[in-house]
Amino acid sequence: MAPRSSRGKGNKAKNEKKKKEEKVVPSVVDIAVITSYETQVVLKGISTDKIVDVKKLLAANVETCHLTQYSLSHEVKGHKLNDKLEVVALKPCLLRMVEEDYTDESRALSHVRRLLDIVACTTRFAKPKGGAGGGAESRPKKSKLQQSTAVPAPQDGGESRLPETTQSVVRGNYEMVAIQPIPKLSDFHNFFSLSHLSPPILHLKRVESKDGETRRGGDYFEMQIKICNGKLIQVMASSKGFYTLGKQSLQNHSLVDLLQQQSQAFANAYATLMKAFVERNKFGNLPYGFRANTWVAPPSIADSASHYVPLPVEDENWGGNGGGQGRQGEYDHRPWATDFAILASLPCKTEEERVKVIDSAAKDASKFSSGSVVHETRVGDLVIAVKRDEADASLKRELKIIGTKTMNESVKEVSQRNILKGVTADESVVVHDTSSLGIVVVRHRGYTATVKVVGDVKRGRNHIKDIEIEDQPDGGANALNVNSLRLMLNMPGVESPVRGQALHSDCIDVETSRGLVQKVIRDCLTKLDQNPLTAENCIRWELGSCWVQHLQKQETPADNNSASHKDGNIVEPEVKGLGKQFKLLKAREKKSSRALGNDEEQNAGSSCVNMDDNTEEGKLHVSDFELLKYVPEDAFLRLKDTGTGLHTKSMDELVKMAFEYYNDVALPKLVTDFASLELSPVDGRTLTDFMHLRGLQMRSLGRVVELADKLPHIQSLCIHEMVTRAYKHVVRAVIAFVESMDNMSTAIATTLNFLLGSCNAESSDQTLKLQWLREILVKRFGCKLKNELQHLRKLSILRGLCHKVGLELVPKDYDLESSTPFTNTDIISIVPICKVGARSSCWVLFC
Repeated sequence: MAPRSSRGKGNKAKNEKKKKEEKVVPSVVDIAVITSYETQVVLKGISTDKIVDVKKLLAANVETCHLTQYSLSHEVKGHKLNDKLEVVALKPCLLRMVEEDYTDESRALSHVRRLLDIVACTTRFAKPKGGAGGGAESRPKKSKLQQSTAVPAPQDGGESRLPETTQSVVRGNYEMVAIQPIPKLSDFHNFFSLSHLSPPILHLKRVESKDGETRRGGDYFEMQIKICNGKLIQVMASSKGFYTLGKQSLQNHSLVDLLQQQSQAFANAYATLMKAFVERNKFGNLPYGFRANTWVAPPSIADSASHYVPLPVEDENWGGNGGGQGRQGEYDHRPWATDFAILASLPCKTEEERVKVIDSAAKDASKFSSGSVVHETRVGDLVIAVKRDEADASLKRELKIIGTKTMNESVKEVSQRNILKGVTADESVVVHDTSSLGIVVVRHRGYTATVKVVGDVKRGRNHIKDIEIEDQPDGGANALNVNSLRLMLNMPGVESPVRGQALHSDCIDVETSRGLVQKVIRDCLTKLDQNPLTAENCIRWELGSCWVQHLQKQETPADNNSASHKDGNIVEPEVKGLGKQFKLLKAREKKSSRALGNDEEQNAGSSCVNMDDNTEEGKLHVSDFELLKYVPEDAFLRLKDTGTGLHTKSMDELVKMAFEYYNDVALPKLVTDFASLELSPVDGRTLTDFMHLRGLQMRSLGRVVELADKLPHIQSLCIHEMVTRAYKHVVRAVIAFVESMDNMSTAIATTLNFLLGSCNAESSDQTLKLQWLREILVKRFGCKLKNELQHLRKLSILRGLCHKVGLELVPKDYDLESSTPFTNTDIISIVPICKVGARSSCWVLFC
């Protein structure tokens, strides 16, 4: 076992203080709001909500969703309450909405955009014209697997969130009774569609002012609105609200109220829409704020790909944000390096201190710049480097996101730095890692743009008040709307970029694209044969943090409420309903933990000395510990206070023990938690999150499959995630290979057909694909499969693939039992994939 920490008064006081700081479980609270119409609405919030959350609830309420420019007041706390004020501080919890002027044009645009967003569900989410996903002719035949099983439909109309669970039932020769029909991809947007209703607004466009036309003070822009009965209404937006132009002028703070005054037809249509919202979701959550940020494009976009009309929240004509603030160069010369240095130097141990830091660090440092050639530029403290991706499916595409002064670090050195970061981590570990915090990576259409903060720290600015903190609209909900930067692939008449200078741009046919995919696969196979089976691996810092917590729990079993003692031994609790498989997993973990613990105890016994700060001996020998060469003294003392004894180890010992913990404890513990339902991943994204939060890398998916031999649904999830990640590299390699964007949709569709289409088992394509897939799963994940590849759920893989590569497809029912389920017109667009360094460890892993 790891050496026990001292039981002095200092530790006792520290533990008592920690208990006092523990948060209570959030509870449901009623928030009453008096609207601008002198009516009262009661919102259901939670005790941790803030004023900004109340505004979000008001935006999802049918009575107030159309209101944007207002403040909230309280009889005790006063007027214009700060967005960060917690609702628990409001006694009584009664607020009042107070209308505010539209102080600039952007606020008026935001108000118009909200109305367009609300009515979008009546026109933008109906099935494409011509029945792209509708008729019986277009529906694919059910496979044998589909014929024998049925799964519940998800709420969003997409495919089931539990596909692998159904597959495990099939393996056990059981049949699951269908709760409702298997959902179709053509119905993906049905939940958002209210196309059976008459749209309150048929058309709304901005009217440019005529030459020589004079406007009164406070006017911003003119609009022409065509409402449901065909009537055209001219409206002017101003600082005081909106007013109609013409003989009879009406004015109102809200555009909805103005149109209701002007037309009873609009009032009736709008009331019908609000009623439909409530019937669709009686618990609230009005579906406004539509974005095309999913892998299935909205039907309105798919139906008019040749004339793309963005959704309101992504339409810059109405203030839609096309990728975050700062696009006009407002932040080009902000002292990012100094700001991050200030954040890292501030104390962050209390909730209030962390809130200040998070508010400042939330600013996005990205400025995506792309071009036809590789280039690098510097703007202020930011360096933007754009590189052309390599057409190589064997690469893991690892990008170091470490400081420029240590760009030559080896994997071993990065692992050492990360394990120290993890074992000494506190609440502000991310903010302190300025080299990671100041990096954003964006991948788009075959290029990778990396933005780094590399400026010098300016002296004289050393406090949080020196950092300019701006309120984000809607609490930052639209801070990085990268999907509005999509590249439409099927818009005729638009000049498509060609990469390079002397490159041909002739259109390629399907057969040429097929040859390209085959070449990428064969090249990958050749390089996999040349590479060793295992490569040097890097440690994530989260592993060190979880390791310390694990050792602390082992040290104090008496405090563990989930275990009891009998004859001096710890008896694990019985978990009913999980059977022998859970006991086997617990036994496996317990055995591995005991082995690691004994090894740690032996190592610790040979190197541990008394580190009690109250003794003179302890003070004399602090400087003798090797780890002090790598970490500051306060971090070293923090590690020592954990009572794990890790502070006594050498750097090499620490890394070796970390790998042992990874393999012998962390991975079995993950599977144990899957079995106990403490963790319940439902798709590749949640599986990835669960593993990364514990410092586990996706290269270990093959090992998870071995450990989860009693959990077939987890095995299926892992297999599908491995296949999806392998396919991802092929699609990216093809995208990087294609020179002209005119050929991109054809190349992508051919690649998807090769990977997901059904072929004769003896065909050359099928043989090549299976050979490559088995090889890459062994090389990259250490996973040897038998016949599992014959039972893959292709729709699940397609979804994950589009998320990882950034593809948007037409919403229709693809016949994945055919050899060519995709055509070039099915590939709508490519969207950027953004990775923020602060959310990862030492690498951005495109694995």
